[in-house]
Amino acid sequence: MEEVMQLEGVFYLGLILSLLVLAVSVSIGVWSRRLTRSLGDYYVAGRSIGALNNGLAMVSLGLSLITFLGLTALIIEGVYVAVAVYASFTAAFVGLLILAAPFLRRYKSFTTMAFISERYYSHELRLLSVVFMLIVSILYLGGNIKGIGIIFELLLGIPEIYGIIVGGLVVTIYVVIGGMYGVTYNQTFQSIVLIFCLMFPVAIILQQLGAGGWYFPPFGYGDMVPEMLEHAPHYFSAWVVHPVTYVGLALGSFFGIIGLPHFVMRYFTVRDSKEARWSTVITVFLVGLINSAVYATGFAAVYWMQKEGLFGQIATADYDQMVFILTENLAGEGWLAIAIAGSVAAGLSTVSGLLMIMGVGLVHDLYSAIKPNIDDSKKLRLSYLAMLAAGIFVTVISIRPPEFILEAIMWAFGIAAASLGVPIVMGIWWKRATREGAGAGMVAGFLLTFVPCVFILIMGREPTEIPIPLIAPYLYGPMGWIKMVAIAVPVSFILTVVVSWFTAEPPQEVKQSVDAMHGWEDYVEERYNGWILPVSVIFFSLLIMALVFMFKDTFS
Repeated sequence: MEEVMQLEGVFYLGLILSLLVLAVSVSIGVWSRRLTRSLGDYYVAGRSIGALNNGLAMVSLGLSLITFLGLTALIIEGVYVAVAVYASFTAAFVGLLILAAPFLRRYKSFTTMAFISERYYSHELRLLSVVFMLIVSILYLGGNIKGIGIIFELLLGIPEIYGIIVGGLVVTIYVVIGGMYGVTYNQTFQSIVLIFCLMFPVAIILQQLGAGGWYFPPFGYGDMVPEMLEHAPHYFSAWVVHPVTYVGLALGSFFGIIGLPHFVMRYFTVRDSKEARWSTVITVFLVGLINSAVYATGFAAVYWMQKEGLFGQIATADYDQMVFILTENLAGEGWLAIAIAGSVAAGLSTVSGLLMIMGVGLVHDLYSAIKPNIDDSKKLRLSYLAMLAAGIFVTVISIRPPEFILEAIMWAFGIAAASLGVPIVMGIWWKRATREGAGAGMVAGFLLTFVPCVFILIMGREPTEIPIPLIAPYLYGPMGWIKMVAIAVPVSFILTVVVSWFTAEPPQEVKQSVDAMHGWEDYVEERYNGWILPVSVIFFSLLIMALVFMFKDTFS
């Protein structure tokens, strides 16, 4: 690391730009305070956000610090799986658009947890979903706040713990002050900043490496491929993994993004279902564009390290900082300062969305469920306190984050997919889904993802050694733990369907709400109530689970 990163002491230019981003973010939060007059304003920005604004806000949620740090590290380690990660994540927004976005907007809830409670007519499921939301959010936050710590370590030459504390407290301040208006306008600002601060430094890096198309980073490295083959022929060799690894990535992305409450909450802020659709279109385009530029960054990193003989001199754990290492060595400290400021914006945007959903969940979905007669003015005051408490708590626990930030995010997606994404999708598309079925699927999906996460991510156990009989021996190979998602999500679907079939039908008003979610003004009992969907779900779920236990000799 010392051989390629020359920053010593305080990096003043990067510090100035980063403090400017922090100052603007806090100012937007203070300015947004004047727009907040009611609980609906604080929670969902009065449902007044347009498609462009919401789309940009979702881009900043989707990219986060993982774009700048973790994904580039994965590209260096295993290009094929990295491509699958960002491709499935980008495509997941299409799944969100088709399966959930406009229907959730018509339902007019404040949160995912409220939707699950109302759709499944269950107070208990509301409390359960709040617990799942908190665990998922903490996992997601830990990685991003660690990234902020890394940035301040580079800026000031101090331990990353101080950066974690500063970043966590700053974002907590503007979330508490501005509510969802502050979060939304901050995320829009931060999205513009992070796009500029990633695309331009990467363009300069590619130019310095001799790429002919450097001015358009997503596809600018094509003429570097022949020389890459000369210096690093292994880069284009398949990284052999079990095919279900890719299936697990797809399932975790598609249903995880639906289950991640801070993504879904953005759809409750838009004016109508049309705005929800268009905001998703904007998000898919920009996220795909930026992720392609990130792949170019990973390509450039491997090319540069191989050409300069730097493999082995940079610790694998420092691959999370590769964007900064490349920028300093190839583009200069001016562009490094810009890249760092963009990464600060990326970290703040995701942390703010997660803190917002945690605070709303604690007050609107947890406390209000325990004390249902609480008035809106008191709920609003409690929301301020809940946001502040959540910010301080997450900042403290992020002091000991996971070594690789992307792995924590991927676990968050898997847990959200199996425990929250499945009941949301089935609740929208199948009237017969009952509270008992949803509860069985949620609990099983959560346990099958959270328990392995604890053993593998937190305790450092090998996937094949975790205490899950029959399944653990098949979690072998590179990133073999992802196959756990390919078991948990199908099990959640199967239990939801089977248990629903053997329990009493939902109340009539609940079934009517399903038609209303889809925009129907009349009610037809047979609509979204046939046998084709549940049978297909069971068939494909069993098929995916069977594939997990196949090919062991081939991919041993």
